[in-house]
Amino acid sequence: MTFPKILFTRPAVFLLASLSFACLLGEFYKLWSMRAFACWALLPATLLLAAIAVASQRRPDKYGSAAALWIIEGALGGVVAACAYDLFRLPFVLNGFPLFKVFPMFGQMLLGAGPADFSWPVQIVGWLYHFSNGAALGIMFLAMLPRAQSRLAVIMAVLWALCVEAILLMTPYATFFKIAMGFSTFLALTLSAHIIFGLTLGWWCRRRLAGRELRVAV
Repeated sequence: MTFPKILFTRPAVFLLASLSFACLLGEFYKLWSMRAFACWALLPATLLLAAIAVASQRRPDKYGSAAALWIIEGALGGVVAACAYDLFRLPFVLNGFPLFKVFPMFGQMLLGAGPADFSWPVQIVGWLYHFSNGAALGIMFLAMLPRAQSRLAVIMAVLWALCVEAILLMTPYATFFKIAMGFSTFLALTLSAHIIFGLTLGWWCRRRLAGRELRVAV
């Protein structure tokens, strides 16, 4: 299959990855349900990203391998960073902070389950959606990053994570999920966790991509 060149550009990859967040934001503002959006937009976009990565690797003479790096390494780095993010928050969760309560709620909305349903399918789908957001952040970051070997890569990753945090705070996230925490406490915990995410993502990019070309040769 031949793909249009535009699909191998930074804006296209960034936009496709961003649909993971659009899935939830639309639910916040009653634009669409997470379940419908996941089926008709997020899943096709995810499959298309995978296809772009494969096509980019198979046609280096035409496309270069940059798009594959953005998607594959970005997704891996984002998932690793999400794990670090959660491990940082785990001690707080064990001490009673409701930082993980949103994950089963993601699953409930994606599967159309009731609010009292905390079954394993709901839990698994909720956590998978959480990590899909981590992967999306990694892809979006690499689609913006000019040079992975730059010493500024880690700083840029932290700034990217803090930008996401700022956007999160402008949404009804805390009230929508009824997170019973004071604003200052919630801000401190999410801010520090996003810094950990950014540091991990930046470290991954420098370690895995140093010396590799991030531009598309089209």
